[in-house]
Amino acid sequence: MPLQPSLSDSVPETLTINAWTGARPVDTSPLAPKWSHWATNLHVAPGHMPAAAHEPPDEYNWRDPRVGWGLLVADNPDLSESDRAMGMDLPPVLRQLVDRRQGVIIRYREQAGHEFLRRYYVDGAAQDLTIAAEAGVARGKVPKYLLLWASPAPGSAPACIPWRFQYVLNVGRYVGRLHLSGKPLENYVNALLNDWQECTARADAPLVWAVDHADSDITHLMRQVVAEPMVQRLLDDSQIGRDKLRYFASKQASVSQLINALGETGKQPGFVMTTSHGMTGPVCDKNKMTSTLGLLVDQNGALLDPAALLSNWQPNGAIWYAHACCSAGSDSATQYGGLLQDGAVKDILNAVAGLGATVAPLPTALLGAERPLRAFIGHVEPTFDWTLRNPKNSEPTTHALHASLYDGMFRARPEPVGMAFKRFFDQVGQLFTQLNQHRNDSLTIDPVARKRALAAALRTQLSALDRQSCVILGDPAVALPPM
Repeated sequence: MPLQPSLSDSVPETLTINAWTGARPVDTSPLAPKWSHWATNLHVAPGHMPAAAHEPPDEYNWRDPRVGWGLLVADNPDLSESDRAMGMDLPPVLRQLVDRRQGVIIRYREQAGHEFLRRYYVDGAAQDLTIAAEAGVARGKVPKYLLLWASPAPGSAPACIPWRFQYVLNVGRYVGRLHLSGKPLENYVNALLNDWQECTARADAPLVWAVDHADSDITHLMRQVVAEPMVQRLLDDSQIGRDKLRYFASKQASVSQLINALGETGKQPGFVMTTSHGMTGPVCDKNKMTSTLGLLVDQNGALLDPAALLSNWQPNGAIWYAHACCSAGSDSATQYGGLLQDGAVKDILNAVAGLGATVAPLPTALLGAERPLRAFIGHVEPTFDWTLRNPKNSEPTTHALHASLYDGMFRARPEPVGMAFKRFFDQVGQLFTQLNQHRNDSLTIDPVARKRALAAALRTQLSALDRQSCVILGDPAVALPPM
């Protein structure tokens, strides 16, 4: 018979327990005469009051030791464990940064593959920790925010951490790369240490520059689904709107217009978005191709020269998103081998891979400037049209990019750039999960279903690799200045 609810304040005469002694249970007993004394006394041991689980840390706050900030560098077997923990092989300015931020130094070891990071301690101990280890700076943990000080190229200085290891880390950590050395490194790290105190870049004065060569050219698609949705968000922002946003598109998207607008007194942008082709030629001249890799190509085919840009403008704390082929750099092997027939595009992919792993010249110049850029976000390798719009239903697929750039970064309390791009990098895991299902579906004997699954696998794989090869250059803990 079901229990009936009662609103009575009377106390039941007995209590029943769910214990069993092995014999027929005696599970009911009357209350003691002085049960009210027991009811009003405190029986919890002092200091052990029952409580809910601890509130999770605020991931905005990389200074919280439960979140943490760390410097990831290549291992150095020539040093003792304690010296590696203290970073005795690092430039003094980087050790100062780690100390100021109460961060930790983590080591990349090629032989550990894409699974483990090595952490050394000043007492001489060492641990191999998975890249999915609990976040924090305490012993046995890996910080949520990781700044890689490394070149992507083997045998270079600073020592190599490959692009593809950064891709793996992007999915679960907030990651940025700094590859500078010498004076450019000091410029950038000193700006971090001073928190861009002399920053003149304004978050409420964004600039968007979108090349559009023709309806049949990918620059038209990039303008439609990358630049203009961001423009609309900025126009709808009551603190920006038409009065403060500067948007140069199509015929206005020239190199001279961009350089002049960036240097305009009193309107220094805190956020810059550009969409264009990125330079990847001439394929027959490796040296020239290296020197111009990924440079933005304007409406008239002219290249944005970093030296000319910096002669008129200092980034001084801006954040730049550049949607262009190789805007962030190149890798030593293309991820698209076997995808395309012989021809111009395949030749470009192979020529870019022939340059080896490198960071492109534009972000190198801007991050190392006298008053440097805060962060540069771009792609290693190209972006294809299918990664921007689903070819089956023409649906734009850039919503996570805009959520990262606007919803994350233009908040009343702006998210650090690494945290903001979690929305974008989360798609990598989602897309590879979809890809696995499409691969399984392609094994069917039904020819119609198989063709459909293979087409879906192609679209999904292209989109996954596109998101994966987007990288943050600079410290992932930086954020736009509040408006």
